[in-house]
Amino acid sequence: PGPYPLALVWDGQDFLRRGRLPVILDNLIHLGKIEPVALALVENHPSLRMLEYSGNDFSLAFVMACVLPFAHQQLDLLDPQKHPGAYGVLGASLGGLMALYAGLRLPGVFGKVLSLSGAFSFPEFDLVVFDLARVADPGSLRVWMNVGLYDIHVLPESNRRMAKLLKDRGFAAHFEEYPAGHNYTAWRDEIGAGFIHLFGK
Repeated sequence: PGPYPLALVWDGQDFLRRGRLPVILDNLIHLGKIEPVALALVENHPSLRMLEYSGNDFSLAFVMACVLPFAHQQLDLLDPQKHPGAYGVLGASLGGLMALYAGLRLPGVFGKVLSLSGAFSFPEFDLVVFDLARVADPGSLRVWMNVGLYDIHVLPESNRRMAKLLKDRGFAAHFEEYPAGHNYTAWRDEIGAGFIHLFGK
């Protein structure tokens, strides 16, 4: 019986169909590995994904003004006012960037961040999430992040730097590297470990 914590999922339809996330979580809950958790699967506009997911406060405003009130109408959820940081946020690639960005901007709501292959940098420069990580209060934010050894472009090196920055600043950050590339097959295999780390019994 609830109320339950919520996990907000960027690229929700991809995690539903390709990532099989509800099946993975149902199995983990059934096995007693994690506490029951509700999901809010948020979709992006395909032609605007780069804009919506590149560290955008308007995307967070949409979540706070539209997604969370709707989720509270439909689901028996914990109240973040009474349980600060009880919610999780997750995503892969640009969604992984948005997961960490949401946690750094709204840690009182999203206190658990699960970032898979976070796209924190372009080849030419780091995104603003690095600046946020340098100034944000570590507080009680918990971060689980990973990257594939054969991931694209700058991502392995960028994720290593982000993990070191978070740990050096005192964040509770867990970082893993694993032999895989940049795809939902890899993320599907790893995401359960992230949920066990953040929502484990």
